[in-house]
Amino acid sequence: MILYVLRYYPTLTETFAHDEIRRLREMGMSVELAAFGARGDPGADPPGFPVHAAPHRLGWLPWLPRLALELLRSPGRWLQPESRDRRVLWLAALLRQLGARAVHVHFAGEAAQWAQAACARVGLPSGLTLHATDLFRPHPALPAMLATARWRVSISLHNARWLLDRYGVQSAVIPCGVDPARLGVAREVGTGGQGGQGGQEGPPEFVAVGRNVPKKGFPLLLRALAGMQEDFRLHLISDHPPVNDPRVTVHGLLPRAAVYDRMRRARALILPCQRGPDGDMDGIPVVILEAMAMGVPVITTAISGIPEVVDGAVGWLLPPGEIAPLQEAIREALADPAGAARRGQAARARVLAGRTLEAQAAAVARLLRAGQGAPDPVADGEGIG
Repeated sequence: MILYVLRYYPTLTETFAHDEIRRLREMGMSVELAAFGARGDPGADPPGFPVHAAPHRLGWLPWLPRLALELLRSPGRWLQPESRDRRVLWLAALLRQLGARAVHVHFAGEAAQWAQAACARVGLPSGLTLHATDLFRPHPALPAMLATARWRVSISLHNARWLLDRYGVQSAVIPCGVDPARLGVAREVGTGGQGGQGGQEGPPEFVAVGRNVPKKGFPLLLRALAGMQEDFRLHLISDHPPVNDPRVTVHGLLPRAAVYDRMRRARALILPCQRGPDGDMDGIPVVILEAMAMGVPVITTAISGIPEVVDGAVGWLLPPGEIAPLQEAIREALADPAGAARRGQAARARVLAGRTLEAQAAAVARLLRAGQGAPDPVADGEGIG
Protein backbone atom coordinates (compact mmCIF):
# COMPACT_ATOMS: atom_id res chain seq x y z
CA MET A 1 0.00 0.00 0.00
CA ILE A 2 1.17 3.52 -0.84
CA LEU A 3 0.14 6.29 1.51
CA TYR A 4 -0.36 9.75 0.06
CA VAL A 5 0.20 12.60 2.51
CA LEU A 6 -1.29 16.09 2.29
CA ARG A 7 -1.17 19.11 4.58
CA TYR A 8 -4.91 19.77 4.13
CA TYR A 9 -7.79 17.56 3.08
CA PRO A 10 -10.56 17.97 2.07
CA THR A 11 -10.36 21.22 0.14
CA LEU A 12 -12.16 22.74 -2.83
CA THR A 13 -8.81 23.49 -4.47
CA GLU A 14 -5.81 21.20 -5.05
CA THR A 15 -8.18 18.67 -6.61
CA PHE A 16 -5.32 17.16 -8.63
CA ALA A 17 -4.22 15.04 -5.63
CA HIS A 18 -7.75 13.76 -5.00
CA ASP A 19 -8.19 12.84 -8.66
CA GLU A 20 -4.76 11.20 -8.88
CA ILE A 21 -5.50 8.94 -5.92
CA ARG A 22 -8.94 8.06 -7.23
CA ARG A 23 -7.58 7.10 -10.64
CA LEU A 24 -4.68 5.07 -9.20
CA ARG A 25 -7.17 3.06 -7.18
CA GLU A 26 -9.32 2.52 -10.28
CA MET A 27 -6.18 1.14 -11.92
CA GLY A 28 -5.88 -1.44 -9.13
CA MET A 29 -3.22 0.18 -6.96
CA SER A 30 -3.59 0.13 -3.19
CA VAL A 31 -3.50 3.82 -2.24
CA GLU A 32 -4.80 5.63 0.85
CA LEU A 33 -4.50 9.19 2.12
CA ALA A 34 -3.35 10.82 5.36
CA ALA A 35 -3.85 14.52 6.08
CA PHE A 36 -2.60 16.70 8.92
CA GLY A 37 -5.48 19.18 8.74
CA ALA A 38 -8.59 20.32 6.82
CA ARG A 39 -9.55 23.67 5.36
CA GLY A 40 -13.22 23.08 6.04
CA ASP A 41 -14.37 24.15 2.57
CA PRO A 42 -18.06 23.27 2.19
CA GLY A 43 -18.94 21.24 -0.88
CA ALA A 44 -15.58 19.49 -1.32
CA ASP A 45 -15.71 16.19 -3.19
CA PRO A 46 -16.32 13.08 -1.06
CA PRO A 47 -13.11 11.07 -1.09
CA GLY A 48 -14.21 7.61 -2.22
CA PHE A 49 -11.07 6.15 -0.62
CA PRO A 50 -9.72 5.68 2.93
CA VAL A 51 -8.67 8.95 4.56
CA HIS A 52 -6.69 9.08 7.81
CA ALA A 53 -6.96 12.43 9.55
CA ALA A 54 -4.46 13.51 12.19
CA PRO A 55 -6.08 13.79 15.63
CA HIS A 56 -7.32 17.16 16.83
CA ARG A 57 -7.40 18.41 20.43
CA LEU A 58 -8.80 15.65 22.67
CA GLY A 59 -8.55 13.23 19.75
CA TRP A 60 -4.88 12.85 20.60
CA LEU A 61 -5.69 11.06 23.88
CA PRO A 62 -6.33 7.57 22.42
CA TRP A 63 -3.11 7.88 20.44
CA LEU A 64 -0.83 8.68 23.39
CA PRO A 65 0.26 5.07 24.10
CA ARG A 66 1.14 4.50 20.44
CA LEU A 67 2.99 7.82 20.25
CA ALA A 68 5.00 6.92 23.36
CA LEU A 69 5.81 3.51 21.89
CA GLU A 70 6.87 5.09 18.62
CA LEU A 71 9.10 7.55 20.47
CA LEU A 72 10.78 4.69 22.36
CA ARG A 73 11.39 2.74 19.15
CA SER A 74 14.08 5.20 18.05
CA PRO A 75 15.59 6.90 21.10
CA GLY A 76 18.56 7.96 18.99
CA ARG A 77 16.28 10.39 17.17
CA TRP A 78 15.32 12.31 20.30
CA LEU A 79 17.87 14.99 19.45
CA GLN A 80 16.00 15.73 16.20
CA PRO A 81 13.08 18.07 17.02
CA GLU A 82 11.06 17.11 13.95
CA SER A 83 11.32 13.42 14.86
CA ARG A 84 9.76 14.13 18.27
CA ASP A 85 6.88 16.11 16.77
CA ARG A 86 3.55 14.46 17.62
CA ARG A 87 2.48 14.65 13.97
CA VAL A 88 5.60 12.76 12.90
CA LEU A 89 5.05 10.15 15.61
CA TRP A 90 1.39 9.81 14.60
CA LEU A 91 2.25 9.31 10.93
CA ALA A 92 5.02 6.81 11.76
CA ALA A 93 2.62 4.81 13.93
CA LEU A 94 0.00 4.97 11.18
CA LEU A 95 2.49 3.75 8.58
CA ARG A 96 3.30 0.74 10.72
CA GLN A 97 -0.37 0.06 11.39
CA LEU A 98 -1.27 0.18 7.70
CA GLY A 99 1.76 -1.78 6.53
CA ALA A 100 2.57 0.93 3.98
CA ARG A 101 5.41 0.33 1.53
CA ALA A 102 6.02 3.92 0.39
CA VAL A 103 4.83 7.49 0.89
CA HIS A 104 4.10 10.17 -1.68
CA VAL A 105 3.52 13.83 -0.79
CA HIS A 106 2.04 16.65 -2.85
CA PHE A 107 3.85 19.95 -2.13
CA ALA A 108 7.29 20.24 -0.53
CA GLY A 109 6.13 22.01 2.60
CA GLU A 110 5.48 21.12 6.22
CA ALA A 111 3.62 17.93 5.32
CA ALA A 112 6.59 16.70 3.30
CA GLN A 113 8.99 17.51 6.12
CA TRP A 114 6.88 15.60 8.66
CA ALA A 115 6.33 12.71 6.23
CA GLN A 116 10.03 12.34 5.52
CA ALA A 117 10.81 12.29 9.25
CA ALA A 118 8.17 9.60 9.76
CA CYS A 119 9.54 7.56 6.86
CA ALA A 120 13.04 7.80 8.35
CA ARG A 121 11.65 6.30 11.55
CA VAL A 122 9.91 3.45 9.74
CA GLY A 123 12.48 2.90 7.01
CA LEU A 124 10.28 3.63 4.00
CA PRO A 125 11.02 5.43 0.73
CA SER A 126 9.18 8.65 -0.05
CA GLY A 127 8.74 11.00 -2.98
CA LEU A 128 7.41 14.46 -3.79
CA THR A 129 5.26 16.18 -6.37
CA LEU A 130 6.25 19.85 -6.52
CA HIS A 131 3.74 22.35 -7.87
CA ALA A 132 4.14 26.11 -7.49
CA THR A 133 4.28 27.87 -4.13
CA ASP A 134 6.58 25.15 -2.79
CA LEU A 135 9.09 26.10 -5.50
CA PHE A 136 8.64 29.84 -5.88
CA ARG A 137 8.16 30.62 -2.20
CA PRO A 138 10.13 27.69 -0.83
CA HIS A 139 10.25 26.21 2.65
CA PRO A 140 13.68 26.71 4.26
CA ALA A 141 14.14 22.94 4.32
CA LEU A 142 13.45 22.46 0.60
CA PRO A 143 17.06 21.50 -0.32
CA ALA A 144 17.05 18.83 2.40
CA MET A 145 13.62 17.56 1.33
CA LEU A 146 14.77 17.29 -2.29
CA ALA A 147 17.88 15.39 -1.25
CA THR A 148 15.86 13.00 0.93
CA ALA A 149 13.15 12.21 -1.62
CA ARG A 150 13.64 8.94 -3.50
CA TRP A 151 11.72 10.37 -6.45
CA ARG A 152 10.64 13.87 -7.44
CA VAL A 153 7.86 14.96 -9.80
CA SER A 154 7.50 18.32 -11.56
CA ILE A 155 4.19 19.31 -13.12
CA SER A 156 5.83 21.24 -15.98
CA LEU A 157 9.05 21.50 -17.94
CA HIS A 158 9.44 25.00 -16.52
CA ASN A 159 9.42 23.65 -12.96
CA ALA A 160 11.80 20.83 -13.81
CA ARG A 161 14.30 23.34 -15.19
CA TRP A 162 13.78 25.50 -12.09
CA LEU A 163 14.70 22.54 -9.86
CA LEU A 164 17.73 21.68 -11.93
CA ASP A 165 19.03 25.23 -12.23
CA ARG A 166 18.56 26.22 -8.57
CA TYR A 167 19.00 22.95 -6.69
CA GLY A 168 20.86 20.68 -9.10
CA VAL A 169 18.26 17.91 -8.88
CA GLN A 170 16.42 16.04 -11.59
CA SER A 171 12.73 15.27 -11.63
CA ALA A 172 10.16 13.41 -13.66
CA VAL A 173 7.87 15.70 -15.63
CA ILE A 174 4.29 14.50 -15.14
CA PRO A 175 1.74 17.23 -15.97
CA CYS A 176 -1.57 17.33 -14.17
CA GLY A 177 -4.45 16.13 -16.29
CA VAL A 178 -8.23 16.27 -16.29
CA ASP A 179 -10.93 13.64 -16.51
CA PRO A 180 -13.14 14.38 -19.55
CA ALA A 181 -15.91 12.16 -18.19
CA ARG A 182 -16.00 14.11 -14.94
CA LEU A 183 -16.29 17.39 -16.81
CA GLY A 184 -19.46 16.32 -18.59
CA VAL A 185 -20.57 17.27 -22.07
CA ALA A 186 -18.40 19.83 -23.80
CA ARG A 187 -19.87 22.96 -25.29
CA GLU A 188 -21.22 22.56 -28.78
CA VAL A 189 -19.11 23.86 -31.62
CA GLY A 190 -19.97 27.42 -32.56
CA THR A 191 -21.83 28.50 -29.42
CA GLY A 192 -18.94 30.47 -28.00
CA GLY A 193 -20.83 31.14 -24.77
CA GLN A 194 -22.88 33.82 -26.51
CA GLY A 195 -25.99 34.92 -24.67
CA GLY A 196 -25.25 32.64 -21.73
CA GLN A 197 -25.47 29.47 -23.86
CA GLY A 198 -28.25 27.12 -24.71
CA GLY A 199 -30.62 29.78 -26.01
CA GLN A 200 -30.42 31.92 -22.89
CA GLU A 201 -30.59 35.63 -23.50
CA GLY A 202 -28.30 38.20 -21.96
CA PRO A 203 -24.83 39.67 -22.29
CA PRO A 204 -21.85 37.40 -22.99
CA GLU A 205 -20.32 35.84 -19.89
CA PHE A 206 -16.74 35.33 -18.75
CA VAL A 207 -15.57 33.38 -15.74
CA ALA A 208 -12.53 33.61 -13.45
CA VAL A 209 -11.77 30.94 -10.87
CA GLY A 210 -9.26 30.79 -8.02
CA ARG A 211 -8.45 31.68 -4.45
CA ASN A 212 -7.98 35.36 -3.70
CA VAL A 213 -4.18 35.41 -3.68
CA PRO A 214 -1.94 37.91 -5.51
CA LYS A 215 -0.62 35.43 -8.06
CA LYS A 216 -4.09 35.00 -9.60
CA GLY A 217 -4.11 38.64 -10.76
CA PHE A 218 -7.74 39.37 -9.90
CA PRO A 219 -7.11 43.03 -8.90
CA LEU A 220 -5.52 43.57 -12.32
CA LEU A 221 -8.53 41.96 -13.99
CA LEU A 222 -10.96 44.19 -12.11
CA ARG A 223 -8.97 47.30 -13.03
CA ALA A 224 -9.06 46.21 -16.67
CA LEU A 225 -12.83 45.75 -16.56
CA ALA A 226 -13.32 49.16 -14.93
CA GLY A 227 -11.74 50.76 -17.99
CA MET A 228 -14.08 49.01 -20.45
CA GLN A 229 -17.52 50.13 -21.62
CA GLU A 230 -18.60 46.90 -23.32
CA ASP A 231 -21.64 44.99 -22.07
CA PHE A 232 -20.69 41.60 -20.58
CA ARG A 233 -20.71 39.76 -17.26
CA LEU A 234 -17.84 38.35 -15.22
CA HIS A 235 -18.51 35.53 -12.79
CA LEU A 236 -15.69 35.51 -10.23
CA ILE A 237 -15.62 32.19 -8.38
CA SER A 238 -13.32 33.05 -5.52
CA ASP A 239 -13.11 34.02 -1.85
CA HIS A 240 -12.56 37.56 -3.17
CA PRO A 241 -14.56 40.27 -1.36
CA PRO A 242 -17.61 41.78 -3.11
CA VAL A 243 -16.94 44.04 -6.10
CA ASN A 244 -18.63 47.38 -6.74
CA ASP A 245 -19.31 46.74 -10.42
CA PRO A 246 -22.75 45.58 -11.60
CA ARG A 247 -21.13 43.52 -14.33
CA VAL A 248 -19.19 41.40 -11.80
CA THR A 249 -20.75 38.70 -9.61
CA VAL A 250 -18.58 37.19 -6.87
CA HIS A 251 -19.84 33.69 -6.11
CA GLY A 252 -17.39 32.59 -3.43
CA LEU A 253 -15.68 29.20 -3.68
CA LEU A 254 -18.04 26.64 -5.24
CA PRO A 255 -18.13 22.86 -5.58
CA ARG A 256 -16.66 21.58 -8.79
CA ALA A 257 -19.99 20.75 -10.42
CA ALA A 258 -21.12 24.37 -9.99
CA VAL A 259 -17.80 25.68 -11.32
CA TYR A 260 -18.09 23.48 -14.39
CA ASP A 261 -21.67 24.57 -15.02
CA ARG A 262 -20.63 28.22 -14.93
CA MET A 263 -17.54 27.66 -17.09
CA ARG A 264 -19.55 25.85 -19.72
CA ARG A 265 -21.61 29.02 -20.28
CA ALA A 266 -18.61 31.32 -20.59
CA ARG A 267 -17.18 32.97 -23.69
CA ALA A 268 -13.76 32.42 -22.12
CA LEU A 269 -11.99 31.71 -18.85
CA ILE A 270 -9.91 34.70 -17.71
CA LEU A 271 -6.95 34.04 -15.43
CA PRO A 272 -4.33 36.83 -15.58
CA CYS A 273 -1.68 35.00 -13.54
CA GLN A 274 1.30 37.02 -12.34
CA ARG A 275 4.22 36.84 -9.97
CA GLY A 276 3.21 37.97 -6.49
CA PRO A 277 5.19 40.37 -4.28
CA ASP A 278 6.56 37.38 -2.35
CA GLY A 279 7.78 35.68 -5.55
CA ASP A 280 4.95 33.14 -5.66
CA MET A 281 3.34 32.30 -8.98
CA ASP A 282 1.18 29.59 -10.47
CA GLY A 283 2.48 26.42 -12.07
CA ILE A 284 -0.19 25.40 -14.57
CA PRO A 285 -3.57 26.00 -12.92
CA VAL A 286 -5.75 22.92 -13.37
CA VAL A 287 -8.76 25.17 -13.98
CA ILE A 288 -7.11 26.19 -17.26
CA LEU A 289 -7.04 22.56 -18.37
CA GLU A 290 -10.62 22.02 -17.20
CA ALA A 291 -11.87 24.96 -19.23
CA MET A 292 -9.93 23.84 -22.28
CA ALA A 293 -11.32 20.30 -21.98
CA MET A 294 -14.84 21.78 -22.05
CA GLY A 295 -14.11 23.68 -25.24
CA VAL A 296 -13.75 27.02 -23.48
CA PRO A 297 -10.83 29.21 -24.65
CA VAL A 298 -8.53 30.78 -22.08
CA ILE A 299 -7.33 34.36 -21.63
CA THR A 300 -4.20 34.06 -19.51
CA THR A 301 -0.56 35.09 -19.23
CA ALA A 302 2.85 33.81 -20.30
CA ILE A 303 4.20 32.89 -16.89
CA SER A 304 5.71 29.73 -15.43
CA GLY A 305 4.49 26.59 -17.26
CA ILE A 306 1.32 28.11 -18.75
CA PRO A 307 2.86 28.61 -22.25
CA GLU A 308 3.37 24.83 -22.36
CA VAL A 309 -0.41 24.43 -22.81
CA VAL A 310 -1.81 27.80 -23.95
CA ASP A 311 -1.03 29.76 -27.11
CA GLY A 312 -2.91 31.78 -29.69
CA ALA A 313 -4.50 28.69 -31.20
CA VAL A 314 -6.41 27.82 -28.02
CA GLY A 315 -6.83 31.21 -26.37
CA TRP A 316 -4.96 34.41 -25.68
CA LEU A 317 -1.50 34.32 -24.09
CA LEU A 318 -0.65 37.78 -22.74
CA PRO A 319 2.27 39.46 -20.97
CA PRO A 320 1.66 39.33 -17.20
CA GLY A 321 0.78 42.46 -15.29
CA GLU A 322 -0.43 44.54 -18.26
CA ILE A 323 -3.96 45.92 -18.52
CA ALA A 324 -4.15 46.98 -22.19
CA PRO A 325 -3.45 43.52 -23.72
CA LEU A 326 -5.97 41.99 -21.30
CA GLN A 327 -8.64 44.45 -22.37
CA GLU A 328 -7.87 43.84 -26.04
CA ALA A 329 -8.20 40.06 -25.61
CA ILE A 330 -11.58 40.45 -23.91
CA ARG A 331 -12.75 42.78 -26.69
CA GLU A 332 -11.62 40.30 -29.33
CA ALA A 333 -13.51 37.47 -27.62
CA LEU A 334 -16.60 39.69 -27.47
CA ALA A 335 -16.39 40.81 -31.08
CA ASP A 336 -15.77 37.36 -32.58
CA PRO A 337 -17.73 34.63 -30.77
CA ALA A 338 -17.20 32.18 -33.63
CA GLY A 339 -13.44 32.73 -33.42
CA ALA A 340 -13.55 32.20 -29.66
CA ALA A 341 -15.47 28.97 -30.20
CA ARG A 342 -12.86 27.73 -32.71
CA ARG A 343 -10.11 28.38 -30.17
CA GLY A 344 -12.16 26.52 -27.60
CA GLN A 345 -12.50 23.46 -29.80
CA ALA A 346 -8.76 23.51 -30.49
CA ALA A 347 -8.20 23.75 -26.73
CA ARG A 348 -10.37 20.69 -26.10
CA ALA A 349 -8.50 18.68 -28.74
CA ARG A 350 -5.17 19.66 -27.19
CA VAL A 351 -6.15 18.52 -23.71
CA LEU A 352 -7.66 15.24 -24.91
CA ALA A 353 -4.50 14.52 -26.88
CA GLY A 354 -2.23 14.41 -23.84
CA ARG A 355 -3.37 16.27 -20.73
CA THR A 356 -5.77 13.72 -19.32
CA LEU A 357 -6.00 12.25 -15.83
CA GLU A 358 -5.50 8.84 -17.43
CA ALA A 359 -2.07 9.85 -18.75
CA GLN A 360 -1.14 11.53 -15.45
CA ALA A 361 -2.06 8.52 -13.31
CA ALA A 362 -0.38 6.01 -15.61
CA ALA A 363 2.90 7.95 -15.43
CA VAL A 364 2.65 8.33 -11.65
CA ALA A 365 1.91 4.62 -11.23
CA ARG A 366 5.03 3.64 -13.15
CA LEU A 367 7.13 6.07 -11.14
CA LEU A 368 5.78 4.86 -7.80
CA ARG A 369 6.38 1.24 -8.68
CA ALA A 370 9.95 2.00 -9.76
CA GLY A 371 10.57 4.24 -6.75
CA GLN A 372 9.89 1.48 -4.26
CA GLY A 373 12.71 -0.62 -5.61
CA ALA A 374 15.21 1.62 -7.37
CA PRO A 375 16.86 4.92 -6.45
CA ASP A 376 16.20 8.13 -8.36
CA PRO A 377 13.81 7.13 -11.15
CA VAL A 378 13.68 10.32 -13.18
CA ALA A 379 11.75 10.60 -16.36
CA ASP A 380 8.63 8.66 -17.13
CA GLY A 381 7.71 11.30 -19.65
CA GLU A 382 10.34 13.95 -20.26
CA GLY A 383 13.33 14.26 -17.96
CA ILE A 384 15.37 17.38 -17.43
CA GLY A 385 19.03 16.85 -16.96
